[in-house]
Amino acid sequence: MEDWILRNNTQQDWISLVFLFNFILLTILASSNKSEFKFFIRFFDSALYFKIYGKEKTRLHSFTIIGTLFLIINFSLVLFYVLNFLKSTPSSFIFFLNLSSTLLAIIIVRFIVENSVFKLLEINKLTEPFQFKSLSHQIQISILSFFLFLFYQYTFPFSKFFYATLTTILILYIMSQISLYREYWNKFKSNLLYLILYLCVFKLAPWIMLFSTLN
Repeated sequence: MEDWILRNNTQQDWISLVFLFNFILLTILASSNKSEFKFFIRFFDSALYFKIYGKEKTRLHSFTIIGTLFLIINFSLVLFYVLNFLKSTPSSFIFFLNLSSTLLAIIIVRFIVENSVFKLLEINKLTEPFQFKSLSHQIQISILSFFLFLFYQYTFPFSKFFYATLTTILILYIMSQISLYREYWNKFKSNLLYLILYLCVFKLAPWIMLFSTLN
């Protein structure tokens, strides 16, 4: 027998608005460039998307910026679900808003700092395509997780479905990162110190700070 996860009406109301807002963002993303979006959502054939659009796109492109905003809100919601499931945080909209704002601030600060550092080290031409692909993979996974958690919220509010959804997202993320690092390994071998700098300072440190703040 499934374990139901109970939610109060107030939480249902504001979460519905968050889903609606994110759905509007996804619609804007799809309509902003229908051809690009068609290739973008081919999750298991990302190579074709990067072959067509990878050379001309950057993280500051409008398509990527809208996708990043969608990613931030969606990731905040996923994190909220996890923390709420563990009963370690309030289930209010104010907390969700603070969580989203903190994530947005972390991403903006990290973007400015890492761009400045990589330009100073003169390796930005190497790191920008890598970071663009990494961000694109995360947005793709976020689109999938949006629909999975939509089902979880309104159709399958069971703990087993929640665990299965989280596991799926985590596996897809790990697989995408492994694939990306394998692709760029030959280029990074001669800049191994910079790769370690990127992983420790820019990839891990911001999230360690976030979770330590939550605790």
